[in-house]
Amino acid sequence: MKNSTKATDSAKKESVFQNLSKEEQIALTVFLLTPLVALLFLEYANPAGPGLIFYSIRPSYLLRFGVTAFLFYIVMGFLFALTGSMRFSGCFLCIFSIIFSLTNYFTTTFRGIPILASDLTIMGTAMNVVGNYKYSLDLTRTITLLGLIAWCILLFRVKRLRLPKGKKRISAILGSAAICFASFWIMIYTPVMTVTPMHVTVNTFRPIKSYRKNGCVLTFMRSIQLMIIHKPDGYSANAAEEIAAPYRNETSSGNAKTPNVIAIMDEAFADLQAVGDFRTSEDVMPFYHSLTKNTVKGFSYVSVFGGQTANTEFEFLTGLSKAFVPASATPYQLYIKSFLPGLTTHLGNQDYQGMLAFHPFRANGYNRDHVYPNLGFSDFISLKDLDVSASDKIRNFVSDAADFQVIIDQYEQAKKKSNAPFYLFNVTMQNHSGYDQDFDNLDMPISIEEKCDDPELKRYLNLIHHSDTALKSLIEYFSKQKDPTVIVFFGDHEPGLSNEVYSKILGKNVEKLSAEENMNLYKTPFLIWANYDIEEQENVNISMNYLSTLMLESTGMKLSPFNQFLLDIHKQIPVLTTNGYFGEDGSYYSLKDESSPYYESLRKYQILQYNDLFDKKKRIENFFD
Repeated sequence: MKNSTKATDSAKKESVFQNLSKEEQIALTVFLLTPLVALLFLEYANPAGPGLIFYSIRPSYLLRFGVTAFLFYIVMGFLFALTGSMRFSGCFLCIFSIIFSLTNYFTTTFRGIPILASDLTIMGTAMNVVGNYKYSLDLTRTITLLGLIAWCILLFRVKRLRLPKGKKRISAILGSAAICFASFWIMIYTPVMTVTPMHVTVNTFRPIKSYRKNGCVLTFMRSIQLMIIHKPDGYSANAAEEIAAPYRNETSSGNAKTPNVIAIMDEAFADLQAVGDFRTSEDVMPFYHSLTKNTVKGFSYVSVFGGQTANTEFEFLTGLSKAFVPASATPYQLYIKSFLPGLTTHLGNQDYQGMLAFHPFRANGYNRDHVYPNLGFSDFISLKDLDVSASDKIRNFVSDAADFQVIIDQYEQAKKKSNAPFYLFNVTMQNHSGYDQDFDNLDMPISIEEKCDDPELKRYLNLIHHSDTALKSLIEYFSKQKDPTVIVFFGDHEPGLSNEVYSKILGKNVEKLSAEENMNLYKTPFLIWANYDIEEQENVNISMNYLSTLMLESTGMKLSPFNQFLLDIHKQIPVLTTNGYFGEDGSYYSLKDESSPYYESLRKYQILQYNDLFDKKKRIENFFD
């Protein structure tokens, strides 16, 4: 009897299809194939190389492809129910695939990292620099673009099919909306993506690996999951107070110095010859390498690669670590909506003047114009406040030489008003990517003498050479000033060069590096220099969250209780980033390694950070600044 019922149902469905005219059957077939076509083209254009079933037909890859296809079908089904238009709903998927694939391609080309959910929060910043790149399509992206446009044309060529209006239509809209909402909620807010056999993860070192393994859509959705904040295990305001208590009376004061402080985060300033072994015609950064007197220098490990400058800025100015917030999140965009103590408020409490932030580009980048007041800056100088001539630029950006002259001018103006110590934090712009165009105003004395010779690499190295020259002039100026002055200078991340360039530099495929080897691509040079006697140090390895504390300690300045805590943690965990950490034993550890001898110290740090960044009403008073 059951078999008879099934046969009857099958016959009814078959008869419904057969009752359609030939033109309607073709139209329905084209419509039903659209999600598969849109997905196949999207994965064909995957910047990691054709992903999912193009890459492997193993069950796990087929499952991920099937789940992604299901999501495409339910979205198209909802749009079809909502609009009643086969053409609109089908073309929507095709246009989505076009926009996603092209945006992802250019993002990966220029930055070295594909799109993650956090990039949606920095769209305004991205649009600020979008005109500084050269855009061209390769064969794969051209085929994808033409293929999806052709499919859209086909949707408009076949017979138009529309849903009837009335109660059934309303039921279809509500039902498909419920299915869509439930499906995406389950995917984002439950562990379904992370468990076997799906096991969708995001490689924070090389997200492009995840794009190949998981496909574009699932990787992006998983990065949304990573932006959700959870309380640390054992967190409470009382627990944070207990951790802070031993440091309450350790604030250094007494004979603490109050020198002028100039902090410079130099855009994409990195030493690629410390990453890979290749020769150049002359030293790329001779002045930096020559500095030894009254200087502390080495490498500071960062949590970002090729972009997302503000994450490095966040760690330096607050002493907080990206290790304890979602890897794909940008705190400037997501979390800093009110007062947040840190280095700036610490110096403000000591009656520093200036309290200036300076960035020779648009003020709204990374939401800086709103974030800086919350960090304690009294003023923000941006591009709109400068009178920039052609001679002040290298390529299309304000040169470091012109940038540093603004610092000198601001210092001199401040000292005419008051003898109080001066503080300025500067984010430069000269070395910002891309590096794919020649410019008449970029002198290039540096050439590359080996197989690593590459036009983009050559342009980048020469930009760094100009930064080194500008740094020399700045330090020579302040070395002649009587006022005690400290300059801390560091890069925000490695440059966004292609994987091919990095593979040449390393002499091996950059995508096959171990987690520990990848850490080497997340470090930039730093120096702390004073125009008075300080203890010299070289070859210091540190991470960005400790750098401002190291500056205060090594130059004899006052330390907050939180700085004292960070000094203790730094002894145990010299390097801490979102990608893992090195312990004092020299070993690399994953952040999730609960067997690590430093796991409890990490937990304490995480509890204090949660209290500072997220539990603002119960933030420990007078501890973080």
